[in-house]
Amino acid sequence: MTVRQLRVYASRKGWRLADSEAGTLELAPVQHWLEAPKRRRVPAGAVLEAWNFFEDLDRGLGGAHRLPRQGAVHNSAYEKLFGGECTAWTPDELRAVLELITAGMELWNSCPVIVKPLTRRRVCR
Repeated sequence: MTVRQLRVYASRKGWRLADSEAGTLELAPVQHWLEAPKRRRVPAGAVLEAWNFFEDLDRGLGGAHRLPRQGAVHNSAYEKLFGGECTAWTPDELRAVLELITAGMELWNSCPVIVKPLTRRRVCR
């Protein structure tokens, strides 16, 4: 859905959008980091946004629960990530983040994408 389509849809429903700016989720830096996480600096902002997005996506898919169950290690890693302290991750926290973000990328890549949605065909008689 484009921002314009979203505005039209919201308008038809009588809704007002909270923010007129459209944000973009940048997964390329996250994917690049995942390819060699021990050699590359963590793109903290992109990873944080991806983490939040993947949790929302998982919930939005009806609780498919394709992401790993999160526990204390995830919570600790998230707090450090949120605080900009991902360089202080323990090996267990790093492992948990990598597992979650990798599962999130797989979840995202498994979602169907419609490049050109079909429009209603008109039949001429």
